[in-house]
Amino acid sequence: MSGGELHGYHLNPRDSKALAEASVIIAINPLLEPWLEDWAKANPKKAKILWLAPNAKPQWLHSWINPAEAKRMVIEIHAHLQASFPLDQAASQASLQALIQEIEDTDKKITDLFAPIPPHRRIILSQHDSLAPFTDHFGLKVAETILISNTAECGEPSAKHYADLLKAIREKKIRLITFDEGQNNEIAQRLAEDTQLPPPIPLSFEYLQLPSKEGDTWPSMMLLNARRLAEGLQK
Repeated sequence: MSGGELHGYHLNPRDSKALAEASVIIAINPLLEPWLEDWAKANPKKAKILWLAPNAKPQWLHSWINPAEAKRMVIEIHAHLQASFPLDQAASQASLQALIQEIEDTDKKITDLFAPIPPHRRIILSQHDSLAPFTDHFGLKVAETILISNTAECGEPSAKHYADLLKAIREKKIRLITFDEGQNNEIAQRLAEDTQLPPPIPLSFEYLQLPSKEGDTWPSMMLLNARRLAEGLQK
């Protein structure tokens, strides 16, 4: 979704009409897109949905931020479209290989960004645990999360959880606090101030930026967030 926050989306009449007319509907996971699951149950289109990560664990719902998963998804979409529509085999295969190469190139650029950072400096406190697909792939560690549940986007930690976070930052030598761009960052700011860490950095892994802005494609979005993390961890 370009310029829109994933969890704030609500199905509107225009999009509902487009879904009803679609031959193939590509989605990630029913837990991530419950509105689509509900729509599919109410309409005779359930068989038209290709769920790319239907069995993903909660912390892996944002699986597209893992290059290996992104590559798998591209290959699965290509195979599904080949089976559903008459495609020029040579052209579609060339497009697939170009996309795979773009993912691999982005993977290498991000790996190189984090290479100078030693393991003990790669420790993060994030808003919730949805960064796991990215951090697992690139050797970072989310030691703690502000929100206990990754579905409670607007929740706030209890006084006890906040005290536990302060203690964890000191004991686990957490280097960086992050928050989801567009979400309330008051708790992240307060944690940084109370522990004398640098200001928390915003991440925008859940959506693409508007066209012509940095982050408007998958490679650009991945590199934008990776640079923010790498710069923050090196301070």
